[in-house]
Amino acid sequence: MEGQKMRCELAAAFLHHPKIVYLDEPTIGLDVAVKERIRDFIRKMNENENITVMLTTHDIGDIEDLCKRIVVLDEGKRFMMDHWIN
Repeated sequence: MEGQKMRCELAAAFLHHPKIVYLDEPTIGLDVAVKERIRDFIRKMNENENITVMLTTHDIGDIEDLCKRIVVLDEGKRFMMDHWIN
């Protein structure tokens, strides 16, 4: 049920085609298959609808699959900012 709830919340967030969407832990607590579907949806909205997505996550899979640039915080302060491939 959590996966379905998250999909509904994401659909609502993207409904009016905003320029930027902020997501806080969009895949937390979801099983692997649902995480993949959520990541695919976020990626498609970013690429096909040109919507910038900013997210917070502790899930390295989210970072690998979704991020082009990252900011790492340490005790609330910017520790590092770079492109993901570096």
